[in-house]
Amino acid sequence: MNLAGETLKWIARRCDVQQLESYFAHPEAMPLFALPWWLEKSIRGEVDLDFQVDLMTSGAHGYLFIRMLDDLMDAHEVDRACIPALHLFSLEFQSAYYRYFPYGDPFWDSFGRSLASMAEAASVDSGLQEISERDFIEVSARKSAAAVIPLAAVCCRYGRMDLLPRWERFLSLFAQWHQMRDDIVDWSEDYSSKQETGHSTWIISEAERRKPPGETLPVWMGRTGLAWAAEVMDGWMREIKGLAEGLNTLGLIEYLGRREEMFSRKISASIRLAALCEGLLHL
Repeated sequence: MNLAGETLKWIARRCDVQQLESYFAHPEAMPLFALPWWLEKSIRGEVDLDFQVDLMTSGAHGYLFIRMLDDLMDAHEVDRACIPALHLFSLEFQSAYYRYFPYGDPFWDSFGRSLASMAEAASVDSGLQEISERDFIEVSARKSAAAVIPLAAVCCRYGRMDLLPRWERFLSLFAQWHQMRDDIVDWSEDYSSKQETGHSTWIISEAERRKPPGETLPVWMGRTGLAWAAEVMDGWMREIKGLAEGLNTLGLIEYLGRREEMFSRKISASIRLAALCEGLLHL
């Protein structure tokens, strides 16, 4: 089939199509599949495996839909022959919920609100040429709002909608941390691409505002920008871990500890390297 072949080529540019599960289970990826699992286990002490598999299937297709749409919006190369796969990704994303939630179920209200929030954030973000802290928190980091949908499904199925606001708050703040982590790690690539697209990130915009006249952005990043970003991330992670402690799931707390440790090692190495490079520049 032509559509399947072209779509697999597009997916293969991101990961090994023979081991797609490794892509979603990467230790530094958003825990899209684990969060609903941890939530259900916190409610029942166990999980309905068939239900969780359906949530994972939905989540994988929803993620691929978002990734392809992002590629198109960012003017990345996407073969025209695979673009119709967006229809099928969208269908598979939604259809997993049909067997659990009939028309009129409160779940569909949460479903619609989350999708609308994500779509609005992506639309606004695409037009931002300079990003403030408020823009980042209210727009850029909200592009992950669809990840609330499987959490809403768990809460609705087991009659625990009272839990959703706490999990939604946690997810919102963690998505903010996760997005900032990606922007920090990829700042050099993002800065280079900005020259062509005009699209910025918060850390790049902040660097352009804060650096002294005559200093280049890379020099400011090495001199003080990475340390500033690490401090911001530390503050957010303290709040995230505080929220997680009230969610009754040991797996989530252990996961956050690993993420914090991995980021700390990476940013510390980058700061040390920047200090070394600054010393060489002085010489």
